[in-house]
Amino acid sequence: MTYRRQQRSKGAIVGAACAFAILLLPSSAPGFGADSADRAFADEAAPVLTVDAGVRNWYDPGDHVVVTATIEAEALFSGSVEITAFASALISQRIDVAGGTTKTIRLVVPTNAQFIDDNGLSVQLVRGNDTVATKTVKLKAADQVEIVGVLPAMATRAGKLPEQAKLATDTGTAQVIALPIEVVDLGSAALEVYDSIAATTSDVKSLQPAARAAMLAWLNRGGRLLLDDAADLSALPIDWRPGPEGYALAGRGEVRILAGAISEGEWSTIIEPSGGSSSEGGSFFGAELINSVQSDLARRAGVKLPSMMPVIIPLLAYCVLVSLGLFVLLKLARRMTLAWIAIPVLAAVTATGIVIAGSGWRQVGDPAASVFVDGFPGGGDAKLSMLTFSREGGTARVQFPANWYGDIDPNVFFGGGAGLVPRVRTDGSGTEVSVRLDAGQVTTATVTGPTADVGLSVTAQIADEKVVGVVTNTSPTTLYQVAVFGPGGVDTVGDLAPGDFAEYAIDAEALPPGISLGDRAWTFSLVEPAKSPERLAEAGVWAMASQAMVLYPSGMVRAAGWTDDRQADGIGLATRTVLTSLAPTQPGDGPLSAAAVRSQAVRSPFGQFGNGLGDQVERFVVPVGADTRTLVLEVPLGVGQAEVWSGSAWVKAPQVKRVASVPAGSVRSGVVLVRLSPDVNGFIDPSQRIVLRGATPKDGA
Repeated sequence: MTYRRQQRSKGAIVGAACAFAILLLPSSAPGFGADSADRAFADEAAPVLTVDAGVRNWYDPGDHVVVTATIEAEALFSGSVEITAFASALISQRIDVAGGTTKTIRLVVPTNAQFIDDNGLSVQLVRGNDTVATKTVKLKAADQVEIVGVLPAMATRAGKLPEQAKLATDTGTAQVIALPIEVVDLGSAALEVYDSIAATTSDVKSLQPAARAAMLAWLNRGGRLLLDDAADLSALPIDWRPGPEGYALAGRGEVRILAGAISEGEWSTIIEPSGGSSSEGGSFFGAELINSVQSDLARRAGVKLPSMMPVIIPLLAYCVLVSLGLFVLLKLARRMTLAWIAIPVLAAVTATGIVIAGSGWRQVGDPAASVFVDGFPGGGDAKLSMLTFSREGGTARVQFPANWYGDIDPNVFFGGGAGLVPRVRTDGSGTEVSVRLDAGQVTTATVTGPTADVGLSVTAQIADEKVVGVVTNTSPTTLYQVAVFGPGGVDTVGDLAPGDFAEYAIDAEALPPGISLGDRAWTFSLVEPAKSPERLAEAGVWAMASQAMVLYPSGMVRAAGWTDDRQADGIGLATRTVLTSLAPTQPGDGPLSAAAVRSQAVRSPFGQFGNGLGDQVERFVVPVGADTRTLVLEVPLGVGQAEVWSGSAWVKAPQVKRVASVPAGSVRSGVVLVRLSPDVNGFIDPSQRIVLRGATPKDGA
């Protein structure tokens, strides 16, 4: 009897399950309900995804690249393109493609300078929760490859562009490609992959204000603008317009007039080797200071790791009360059966206290951000690292203006791991950074984008073996702890109110490599957030910038000042900002000082794929108007021979001990290219500086 009842029960259960399944059938079976659209889409051919990244997949590690995704759809496709960018950010954009059409979008993606991702960039076409198509792009490090973009009017004037050109200096090749205005419109981050941009002056003048600002920011970061003519230079800042010498220094970059050489297709001779975004040395491991921006943000936001005391103390009290107090009390009262009630009540009270303490910790703090601004005439590039968290759990979102893009989170560099991966959504109107957080969870994200004029200007000139000049605050806010950095160290000038200026002086003799300067200018708070203007400086944001750029370029000075009063482009975060700007050092009287000469290792045996045993090529740029009649090189240890490029061949530089004379005629539009071959030991000491300067009586001049 029992067995039959069990069987009937099982039959009833099975019957009920079948009936429930039949009820669900209209919404789940093929051809019924909402899923019919999915089946109809599945019956159509899947959209075709084509992807290109960088310039023919070439890129400089550490710089942003533009990923171009083309979607060809036979049926209506509504979804998104998503790119996994070196485990630091998920870059995405919504896209709708009408049936029978093709659509192309461009996304700006960060790359990692420290680690080469052998898996490449993963690009996915996503519809709802389904991945429709996937492409993987293998990027190639442009270690000895120059990437040259050509603006439209210049491309028309030049005719057919060569895909590749071998450099006359025998220092590699150049990839030449047309540069669409649509890429320039994406901002300076989209231009980072280009070492040089060839253009006419009409190309530059026709750029819209945002695109022109992107070009200026790219120049300031070290780009070379090659102009085929000098018809109208009015689109460039006054100090960046070439004069009779044919070139002008523009931040770390250069503007050069080539007088028709581009039109004639002389690519092999007009393209010179260049270095990466951080190839001018720097201090230990390439970082100015080993410190975490996340630590500074957490202190300033008031976010601390929860203490274990609110958990440990109630638990200890609970154990003591249950094991001793409650037992003794109930034993004396001869009511031991009440333990069945008292113990759960005490447990509930203890758990409630712990929950209250935990929720109180989640209510502490406010989101915060740190910003480093690299200024140029009329604008600036901002790198912003923000800390955000969720008290109750959910998705935290921050909105940015157009042309702000995700960047590599500096937490990766300082041992913090990749952490939570933020999603960066972009469209024509702006950028949204979002991340899914649990209750009380904290994370950081880093973005980069354009900003307004920094309002901090500086001049520099050689005088009496010093670099001297004036720093001026032209911004509407007071700048605190203003300092100027140069080859021999740093000079602090204090606070500058709007309109104020101050003089400074720095030794012209360069410090040995590996010495940080930020901690010489400011005393950083490592215990609590700075609460007064005298303590605004933070090591984290300064260290973050040193990982991404050359803080102290040769032949230049950098001025910096701190403020909490500058709005970070209306994003609504409490920001601490350091505003900086560069100025070239003018030569002054007497022999040319090495402190006024720009230098860069453009080819190194210690490059991406080098073994340390090859030749090294240095590129020097002397300031406009400098006396270049008698120049000498201070040759470092390990060099067997120094050669100078004459314009058509490498010429040996006569050498006495460690000083080599630069042959006459080797300075071409302010540039001196030097090739150093190792001695019999086969090794050039990378810690030794290579110096170009004017000859003095001590050199026998």
